[in-house]
Amino acid sequence: MNTSTFWSTRVPRALRRLSVVLAAVGLGHSADAQSFLRADGPRIVNASNQEVILNGMNLGNWAVQEGYMMKVGWPGLDGKQTQGKVKKTLYNAGMSDAAVETFYQNYRNNFITKPDLDYIASKGFNCVRLPLHYELFLTPAQRAVRSSVMRGTVTYDSYVSQLTGWYNNNQLFTDPNNMEALRMIDNTLAWAQANNMYVVLDMHAVPGSQGTDANIADQIVANDLWNRQINQDVLNRLWAFVSNRYKNDARVAMYDLINEPNNFPNNQKIHDVYQRLITTIRGNGDNHLLLLEGNGWGNDYNYMEPFTFSNRTNLVYNSHRYSGGGYEMDNGVNSTGGSPNTIRFIGDLRNFRTTHNVPVWIGETGENSDTWMREAAKNLNSVGIGWCHWTYKRFENISNPAFMHINPPYVVDGPSGLNQVLTNIQWANCVPNTTVAAVSPNQNGIVNYPGGGNYNGTGGSTSSGPAIGRIYEISSKNGGKALEVSASSQANGGRVQQWGWVSAANQKWKLVDAGSGYVRIVNVNSNKSLDVAGPSTADGALTHQWDWLTQDSQYWQIVSNGDGTYRIINKYSGKALDVQNNSTADGAAIQQWTYGGGDNQRWWFSDQGAAARVALATTAASAATDARLEVYPTVTDADLQVRYTAPASQNLNLRLLDLTGRVVINQANRAVVSGQNLITVPIAAVKAGVYLIQVDTPEGRLVRRVVVAH
Repeated sequence: MNTSTFWSTRVPRALRRLSVVLAAVGLGHSADAQSFLRADGPRIVNASNQEVILNGMNLGNWAVQEGYMMKVGWPGLDGKQTQGKVKKTLYNAGMSDAAVETFYQNYRNNFITKPDLDYIASKGFNCVRLPLHYELFLTPAQRAVRSSVMRGTVTYDSYVSQLTGWYNNNQLFTDPNNMEALRMIDNTLAWAQANNMYVVLDMHAVPGSQGTDANIADQIVANDLWNRQINQDVLNRLWAFVSNRYKNDARVAMYDLINEPNNFPNNQKIHDVYQRLITTIRGNGDNHLLLLEGNGWGNDYNYMEPFTFSNRTNLVYNSHRYSGGGYEMDNGVNSTGGSPNTIRFIGDLRNFRTTHNVPVWIGETGENSDTWMREAAKNLNSVGIGWCHWTYKRFENISNPAFMHINPPYVVDGPSGLNQVLTNIQWANCVPNTTVAAVSPNQNGIVNYPGGGNYNGTGGSTSSGPAIGRIYEISSKNGGKALEVSASSQANGGRVQQWGWVSAANQKWKLVDAGSGYVRIVNVNSNKSLDVAGPSTADGALTHQWDWLTQDSQYWQIVSNGDGTYRIINKYSGKALDVQNNSTADGAAIQQWTYGGGDNQRWWFSDQGAAARVALATTAASAATDARLEVYPTVTDADLQVRYTAPASQNLNLRLLDLTGRVVINQANRAVVSGQNLITVPIAAVKAGVYLIQVDTPEGRLVRRVVVAH
């Protein structure tokens, strides 16, 4: 991104709302659980032709460090605040090449992890944009040559000569096991899929540099992408490699081919490089959406309109919307300014979309006041334009327009603070900014799926499904056998299986409204919820019954198959209820699996009448009350931290229970004050296993599952 304006306001530490995650889960499951995205005229849609508005978060400062995000006011070196100059600062402080590379490896390991994606998803975002540096697709030995340019021991011309040799000898992008970028991409895809989010792959720092703005491209020589053929050749081969690897991966929303071209006087040249990349990717049989970024930091599309390309299918046009001194911009939905092909104002974006019948997307926006950013997000969404906030987190000792800030020390201050940096950048130690409330979709009425669809391309309501509030016998189309809880168990963890019809209470299920088109499926015998064990997002994860939790693993969507049967999709994993191994035998386990349409994933619902209202032992709290409680980490071997935001002074009863219901820790009549309260629960002496934390409030009971892992 390109900005020189900052707003910083001191605020109390904000709450961090997280998804409840029990344990690390295997994420090597199929990437086709959700629908590929495509362009349908001016809309982005899934395979069911449901509109998808990508409201996302940029993961900036991870693979590419821009100097202003490393320390506000840092002057850099030699007039540049690039990642290379950050490295040179460390070299100048006496660190060896190996020590700097070790730090950067640990930095990449810690800066973005699954809890970060969980947190982003919990705020209602449905995608992330991953800014990448081309050097992370090089092998460590090849990267070391580029780093030597930063240190000053190798000339840039020598590096280009070696790059040319690697290209000519087919030594580029041939060793996936030694490409750091692939590890980052694959982890991000897995973490995003677990949260029903798409990923945009953004080539943020390209070979040679795409303009005169040094920081965004970790630039050595300005505009050398356009001026030197070898850099275009390397970029083309890089996208050929990326496309070949991910062309069948539906988790990828689109490829952002070149980030923010800027200050190159020939738009026709930029067009021609894009045409070559498009031709290469389509030649791979890859039909992903391709995001084009025009000159002028991704806004000027003169000579780059859709009709100028030989293949315009699945093109998306980008705008980076920032407003500051000298380039002020309002957020009126009809506002225009400048050329029709310069698309920054919302009115110009809408006109370009209509004129050329193509989708538009805001790849970056932010770096402004909370009021401006909230208005931009809501107004863009109101006219069906998705956007991606810049950025997720950056270094500063006070609140800033990023989503979260990282407290000092700063990397550029030298080696003595680097170990603390590696601690501070981890999710649990980052501090939410006031921006969270300003731009989070679920706090601002921002819609990701306006037609009621979802990440899996299924419908958004249960209106065509079985009626809520009634009891059903549910049976598999594959073998006709009933869904039941084994041995009529009433215990947490009771196994769910299929069995021949006996019409007993353990084979009857009531549907309870869970909101937003989801239901609880509650066993009549035990009054416990159908639940995915873990909870896991993996194919093959078993189901069981469990006490009611405010947790996505207990929420299900029932979708008509059009043949009288229904598929039953878990909200947490996006996967379908499935009879293991297509079995027709009594006792076959019920699991989740990526929906494939087989009869073992199709279910009959036989109406048994209205459900009697069965009260829980303690009333469950409302969603608003539930949002007041945070428990973290959810997998720990030391202490659990319980944050509770009380509406007024009150007393809580807090208990830790094992799976048999035995109270392990009891903190009764715990007084709390109005506002945020932190309660530490020491569990070092508790045996390893799965536990429940129950917090009884005047408004009802709150429950979380946690894992003690010594």
